Amino acid sequence: MNIHTVKYNRGYYMHTNLLTSCKGYRYENGDVAEIDDAVVSEEVITLYLNGAEHLKIVASNEHLTEFGAGFFIASGVAEKILSVSVQGTNIFVDAVVLDASAEKTERCVSNGGTITPDEIFSLREALNAEAWRKTGGLHCAALWYNHSCAFVASDIGRHNAVDKVIGWMVLQGLSSTHCAIGCTGRQPAGMVAKAVNANIPTIVSRAAVTLKGAELAKSSGVTLIGFVREGRFTVYSHPERVAGLNPKDGEPKPAKSCGTLASPLRGLRYRDDAAVPVEDAAVAEDIVTLYLNGSEFIKTVASLEHLPEFAVGFFVDAGLVCSASDIRSVIVKGSSVYVDAVCTVCVAGEMESSGGFAPHKPRGHAEAGGSITDEEIFIIREAINAEVWDATGGLHCAVLFHDHRVVFLASDIGRHNAVDKVIGYMILHNIPPTECAIGSTGRQPAGMVTKAANAGVPIIVSRAAATEKGIRTAQTFGVTLICFVRPPRFTIYTHPERVVVKSALPINSFTGN
Repeated sequence: MNIHTVKYNRGYYMHTNLLTSCKGYRYENGDVAEIDDAVVSEEVITLYLNGAEHLKIVASNEHLTEFGAGFFIASGVAEKILSVSVQGTNIFVDAVVLDASAEKTERCVSNGGTITPDEIFSLREALNAEAWRKTGGLHCAALWYNHSCAFVASDIGRHNAVDKVIGWMVLQGLSSTHCAIGCTGRQPAGMVAKAVNANIPTIVSRAAVTLKGAELAKSSGVTLIGFVREGRFTVYSHPERVAGLNPKDGEPKPAKSCGTLASPLRGLRYRDDAAVPVEDAAVAEDIVTLYLNGSEFIKTVASLEHLPEFAVGFFVDAGLVCSASDIRSVIVKGSSVYVDAVCTVCVAGEMESSGGFAPHKPRGHAEAGGSITDEEIFIIREAINAEVWDATGGLHCAVLFHDHRVVFLASDIGRHNAVDKVIGYMILHNIPPTECAIGSTGRQPAGMVTKAANAGVPIIVSRAAATEKGIRTAQTFGVTLICFVRPPRFTIYTHPERVVVKSALPINSFTGN
């Protein structure tokens, strides 16, 4: 039967800077129950540098003083922080700014102490913050100093969390060469650059590294450690800082081929008090430049696959092109993509926590209609568990579901980009959006939900978490938002009338204050 149309009232019982609560429906093994769920809060934070507005960015409203200091040091904009003040969601930073016009030399972290395997595992444990355990939607970072964990920060974005711990280090006046950074997120070149700019010699991540991230770490003197799990980890650069590796000789098993999406990367995998050579499939990343009607719009990090779909999807689901029918042409030249459109709009936006462009609010609205069954939701979940994800652990995947089947799959280093690609495929193949659903591996903040709303797609299925503003956006703009899809269960946050399940609901409406 259909889950009935409900009146959706916001029902909060938990108010913190990081978390709040909302109503939803939990499906499990054919049964449906109403729940209160802890979800992540997100805010648009405005950063000011020496009195001038520098950037609007989506972040979590906690440790903003540290965020302001760390952002400008980690991005290589400032060499010294003079003061930081916070007014609401505005951060005012005064700093000694590096000369942007001067010829830049490659920075190098030349010294720094060692870290033991036991300390690496302790740093990994410090990343299991309560906010992560409650929501699954926050990244965590930790600062390791003088052989112990000195500070932990959580944020919707992995970049922001690292900025916060770097900012804390700077404001405390600690020696950076005696520090290590722990992070829950993947390590592309942009993340490694933060450690380089802050002169921190060691990065420890429980996630994957990218090829360019490892290359930058090697050339800049950073020890890069990824895939930290219980009892094991992999060192990709400068293993001399890891005490007690005891490396063994031998040729590693060749990495699995992933075409243009990944390349082989060698490292040392530590387990059982010894390290053996390994070869992993590491995600490839490139700078892609998008042009709209002849003018450069944005440079962004992406995977070099399905670039026409990426560009078309990006401009339509960001609301920058009035409608799909306004696209006249799309041309790819290397890593540059040129889109020509009849009708365009100037859209105010901010930087997403993952680095993507996010409009302030949707211009579109998902039309009524369309439905999806519980079996189809699990089909989508299986499809986004793509082979390249299994091989690399570092790529997001998205799928387009139409006519009861998956018709297109795209992988990318960014969750935003992967969704842009499947929406672009839908547009270029003239598939009616009201008949589609999007599957995604990524979390669902407001910026992600906005993509579906602007493209007119009524259903999002994600194996990850949603944020409070993502849920609010989905409700307001007509999108059915289904998250935490992990057979045999999933959670429906908004517009449950489109979901067809075999069992009846025990409650027919959301309630709240």
